[in-house]
This record gives sequence, C-alpha cells and structure tokens, in this order.
Amino acid sequence: MASARTRLFGKLLGVVLLLAVLTLAGCGGGGSGTGGGTNAKPGTGVKVVVASKKDADGQLLAEMYALLLQNQGYTVDLRLALGDNTVVDSAIKSGQIDIYPEFTGTALSNNKLPTTQDPQAAYQEVKTYYEQNLHITWLDAAFGLNDSYGICTSQANAQKFNLKTLDDLAKVSGQLTLAGQQDFTDPTTGVLPPAAKVYGLTFKNTVNITEQLSFDAVKNGNADVNECYTTDPAIVTDSFVLLTDDKNAFPNYNPAPLVRDAVLSKSSAIATTLNPLAAKLTTASQTALIKEVSVDGKNIKEVAQQFLQQQGLLPSS
Repeated sequence: MASARTRLFGKLLGVVLLLAVLTLAGCGGGGSGTGGGTNAKPGTGVKVVVASKKDADGQLLAEMYALLLQNQGYTVDLRLALGDNTVVDSAIKSGQIDIYPEFTGTALSNNKLPTTQDPQAAYQEVKTYYEQNLHITWLDAAFGLNDSYGICTSQANAQKFNLKTLDDLAKVSGQLTLAGQQDFTDPTTGVLPPAAKVYGLTFKNTVNITEQLSFDAVKNGNADVNECYTTDPAIVTDSFVLLTDDKNAFPNYNPAPLVRDAVLSKSSAIATTLNPLAAKLTTASQTALIKEVSVDGKNIKEVAQQFLQQQGLLPSS
C-alpha cells in the first residue's frame, strides 16, 4: 500500500512540475506584441514611413530617425526630399507618411497659430494643436538646435551699405533687391512679413529663388541681400554676413519628430527610440553636418550614421 501511495504521489508531483514549466514558458514567450521571442527588438514587425522636406537639415534628421528606428527592428520606408513644406505637411495630415522632422516656427506658420519668441511656449502651442486637431504627436524637441531664418548679404554689400543688423537694413531696404523663397516672401503666409513689420523693412524688389541659389544671386549682382537659414554653411564658405536680429523678430525653429497617433499607438517604443536624439542636437553640430553634405558632398546616410555613433546612440560598426 505504501509503495502504491508513493508511486501516485510521484505521478502527481510530475504533473505539477510539468504545468509549472509550461506556465513559465508561456509567460516568457511573447515579445511585447511583436510576435518575437524575449530578445525581439521592439520594432520587429512594425513598418513606418519616414519622410523629409528638400532641405539638407530635414534630410539629415529624417535619416537619423530612420537609422535609429532600424536599429530597434522597425522596417523603414525612407522618403528623403519628398517635397516642399506644403507637400510634406499635407502628406502626414493625410496619412501618406508616418514620421518626419518639423520645426516649431514652421508649424506655427502652417497652421496660422500665434507666433511667440519663447521656444518652450511655441513647442507647447504646436504640440497641443496637433494632438487635439490632427491626431499627430510631437516628440521631444531639440531646443539646442535653432535653424531659424535670417537675412544675409556679401561682405562687399555689407561694407557698401553699412549693414550689420536688421535695423541697419531698414534704413536702406527701399534701395535693395531681396532674393528669397516663396514661403519666405509671400505677403500672406511668408515668414518675412511679420519680421519686416517689426523693423520697417520695405524692399525695392523681390526675386523668388531657392535659399541655396540666393547666395549666388547676391554674388552675381542679381540681388543685394538674401534669405538664409541660420545653419547654412554657405554663410561661412561664401564669407557672407548674417545680419543680427536684435529684436528677435524671426521665431525660433526647433525640430522634433512628428508621428501620427495611429502609428504611435501600435508601437509606443517609437517615442523612446527617437526622443534621446533631441538632447544631442545643437546648432553648431548641425551646421557642421550640413556642411559635410551640402558643401563637401558626403553621403547623407554616412554623415548621419557617424554622428549617431559618436553620440552613443548607435553601436559602432
């Protein structure tokens, strides 16, 4: 009898142990909804479309987003230089793309929101508007990187017209021709009109041309001053003068990743993957990267990857 009880106890103990093993296996077999194992990366099985506008700054940032996401297992459809401001803005609002780098000042202008010279206030303004009205989330902004607008001129013109500041420019602007992009000069939606009102700028003539070509327009005598991005390496390489905006008339342009809520709800790890980049970006570092691409002709992906590796955001190859 004792032997039979012993055998029965042994069988019951074996069943209990087997159930325990199966239970533990079931608890550890998932991969955060990705269908992988315990070592599966958070983006495994998730596809995202990352895009950028045509400017070098936007392309570099989008390439960084793509590399960071791919490192976490995401499948990325990268569409660099998709179009101008209007095209890319419409694309994310319509769901054609999922993520792209946008700048706070541009977003305020695109959506006719009140402008402010306070970077944090501008960020909160666009973040709230996009979340409430467009179902798009602004991830962390890079407040150390301000790719704003300005007005530049050649050294020769600066000396000829005694130009150092925008106040100086206001005294002679009626004699001068400005070269700038349509989204800068447009009297209704452009970036320039509010700043021009602050300083009292009125130009004799305006030539619409891309920001990159506007430097040549001044050098060739087809314009006297030109629109410029404050991170444009041509300011240094062409020895141009960036006129000082003492009144802070041009708003701050701090970049952040824009992500459609529908995509973010599928994988919240997109935020934890991209947010660490914000603290690594500065105006000086981005200007240097833009120079490598726009002036030195280096490959955008290689430049972006090297920067991320140097900042410890990607493993070294």
